[in-house]
Amino acid sequence: MAIMSTGQPEGASPQASPDAAFGSRKLDRSAWSWATYQAGRDPYIGLVNGFLFAPYFATVVVGDGVKGQAMIAQMGMISGLTVALVAPVLGSTVDTLGPRKPWLGLVTMMLIPLMMSLWFAAPGGAILSPWVVVAILGMISILLSCGEVLFSSMLPSAAAPRMRPMASGLALSLGNVTSIILLLFILLALMLPDQPLFGLSKEAHEPDRIVPVLVALNFALCAIPLFLFSKDAAKVGGKADAASVKAGIGSLISLIRNWRQNSDAMIYLLARTLAQDAGGVLLILCGVYAAGVMGWGGTEMLVYGLLGCVAGLIGGVLAGLLDETFGPKIAFQIEIAGSVVGLIGIIGASPSRILFMNVVDPQPIWNGPMFTTLPELVFVFFGFLGFVFQIAAWSSSRTLLTRLAPASQMGAFFGLAALAGNSTSWLGPMFVGIFTSIFQSQQAGFIPVTILFAVGFVLLFFVKGGREHEKA
Repeated sequence: MAIMSTGQPEGASPQASPDAAFGSRKLDRSAWSWATYQAGRDPYIGLVNGFLFAPYFATVVVGDGVKGQAMIAQMGMISGLTVALVAPVLGSTVDTLGPRKPWLGLVTMMLIPLMMSLWFAAPGGAILSPWVVVAILGMISILLSCGEVLFSSMLPSAAAPRMRPMASGLALSLGNVTSIILLLFILLALMLPDQPLFGLSKEAHEPDRIVPVLVALNFALCAIPLFLFSKDAAKVGGKADAASVKAGIGSLISLIRNWRQNSDAMIYLLARTLAQDAGGVLLILCGVYAAGVMGWGGTEMLVYGLLGCVAGLIGGVLAGLLDETFGPKIAFQIEIAGSVVGLIGIIGASPSRILFMNVVDPQPIWNGPMFTTLPELVFVFFGFLGFVFQIAAWSSSRTLLTRLAPASQMGAFFGLAALAGNSTSWLGPMFVGIFTSIFQSQQAGFIPVTILFAVGFVLLFFVKGGREHEKA
């Protein structure tokens, strides 16, 4: 039987009322401040890694989209392997010390100047060579992953037990809110006007280059409340030195060796890894799939991306409601099932097909600028649905781990989650590639994603704990 976290700092009185034990659904300043940190970090993933800066780097800085994509992929592989080695040790080490804020502050202060340095990624590598830019992107990726371990493992101290589902969902929602605001500002003030704001030069691609600078400024602003107001874990050890790292590694080895003592959390990590591998494929490749199958151009894909951000906002709120109603374990299963429904709707669609059924000569059903036919609208609906449930799944999976992992080893378990995720992140894309090649069909390529979701869903039945109002 898994040891469950109390969520109380050391020295807390054992005589607490039920309300005190579970906390309040209304978030306090500490929980809100913790959530705003994710509002700062998430726009980097969408705007720099996703919609805006990465395509600019590949096509303009490198000058060859294929070569640029290959360079980014190589960077992703190296940074992923680095995180797989570093994150578990980092998590177990902070467990031996207690507070997360000093470490998270160091990571944040390293991230912000690195993000701003991407301004010097000029066309053709005129200032920074493409490989230097790739190295910076890799360092940012590693630091963001390490920061995620510290940030997520801080949730039990920053929020009372009954606040955690709402806090986790709110964090993801706020991340999508700031992403939408920044994306709209960049498009309306910098990309679309003939003369961009701030006198930026389109010829020098300055509107593209300023994207990571704006993301960094947003990060710096949104990070402040966490360091001022969020409650940190109590100090349990000495100073951070080689001895603490050695103790952390020893604790990590002992945790893995004695996995049966926390078998529920370990089984959950396997289920989470498979489900999130599938979810990662859904979020990353869905755009490629939409462009290839539906034949959408840049404008349609941009609007589809904005809708994805809106779906993420809704998904964060939905996760908090489902967690509160059913507990994070059942909520996670509901969200996996919802993701599968969205995925089936997507792979069953094409410009002339809805849910695997052919539509004869589909005609526009409204006079809008895009998504005018019924198959297109159905595709958008199921894609939106899949995004909502997948973002919700990310939130509930984090909340569930705080229920299952021992409080004294919270960092180690989030480190192991990072290890598992980075070690198997190739699994979903590999299966998609194999099935796509064998069947020569983008739809068939997503069949293994459904299987990964299903296996993760079933494994959760073997996990004890994580139900509604279950005491930690």
